Amino acid sequence: MLDPPSREHLAAAAQSLVVVADLADVGERSRVFRSRARNELQTLRRGLHLPSDVWAELSREDRHRLLCLTSAEVLAQGEAISHRSAALLRGLPLVGGWPTRVETTVRAASGLTSTTALRRHRRAGHPIVEQLLGLPVTSEAQTVVDVAATCPFASAVVVADAALWRAERTGGEDGVGLLRADIAALTQHLGAARGSARARRVIEVADHRADRPGESLSRVAMIELGAELPELQVEVVGLSGRHYWVDFGWPELGVVAEFDGKAKYTDPEFLRGRTAQQAVYDEKLREDDIRPMVNGFGRWDWETARSLDLMAGRLHALGVPMRSRRATVLRSGI
Repeated sequence: MLDPPSREHLAAAAQSLVVVADLADVGERSRVFRSRARNELQTLRRGLHLPSDVWAELSREDRHRLLCLTSAEVLAQGEAISHRSAALLRGLPLVGGWPTRVETTVRAASGLTSTTALRRHRRAGHPIVEQLLGLPVTSEAQTVVDVAATCPFASAVVVADAALWRAERTGGEDGVGLLRADIAALTQHLGAARGSARARRVIEVADHRADRPGESLSRVAMIELGAELPELQVEVVGLSGRHYWVDFGWPELGVVAEFDGKAKYTDPEFLRGRTAQQAVYDEKLREDDIRPMVNGFGRWDWETARSLDLMAGRLHALGVPMRSRRATVLRSGI
């Protein structure tokens, strides 16, 4: 679930945790209080601290994951980490709003309420829970449905797409089918509960072929604009005869488009041993080979994927039909 860099960073951070309850010496506790006063310690919750320099080196994802991993002692019997916190522990991408507390699920009958450390979601029945990293965490399907029912549409589509994409990579079409079936069953179980309509809308448009969050956000913008939706991961034969896969394609229009995020030029997974400069040059050669074979080639980044106005302009330039050209930014918490 968590990638090796995150595991390494979190393991190193865990070694630096300061647990006040473990300090028997009064002098040691006094030093902790003085360090807090000098902002040398970051308080994770009451009695649990981390050196500020260690905290500063963690990504925002790993900061929240650390909160989750250190939450075992404050979880009640039958409580499970869920929603966005579960998504992060499972390595699913989040965009937009971030939880300031660990999100969990408890039974409504338990009477438990949220605390300064835990944001408790209450439900009548039992969620599907698995053990992950030594913690009770909602299952992949349960996590997708919970996020879909409670988070902004665009953010939820990103999570659902990523889960389905991973299912395809690990289990092929059967893996996607099984996860979709589990998600469908849990969504149906929501009935008319709050967030159920939103969850069904998310699941309806979720697609395992979107392999990056920027592609998911782009598709959400197209949906909001009422644009003719593209095929995803479309094969194109270049002028040289080489075969390529592009993110978006409208075969009837003969146009294609790509989401061009920064990761393409910085992430080792994309670079595959190349320098950033070589990646930029290779991308130019690729585009030059494709352009003569299509009627239009579009390219955009995060700013465009998040903006209905900018996306409408790009689609209009490509000749993609749209129902609306609202000049506004996606109201999705992104």
